[in-house]
Amino acid sequence: MTTATAAPVTDRIWFDTAQAADYAGFSTKTIVRALQAGELRGQQRKERGRWRIHRDWLDTWLSGDAS
Repeated sequence: MTTATAAPVTDRIWFDTAQAADYAGFSTKTIVRALQAGELRGQQRKERGRWRIHRDWLDTWLSGDAS
């Protein structure tokens, strides 16, 4: 029997807030605050749902180019 292992965070394209925090080197709270403030782009399928962040959006935010 084989078990599936999660891809390393650096190989992922889509992140949840905890994975984004790990990738960026920030706390989850910092990521959530940036999402709520509109500083970091993210998606939610429904209001108050789980955040999904694309790696390109996170890289843009980290580089300071987010608008």
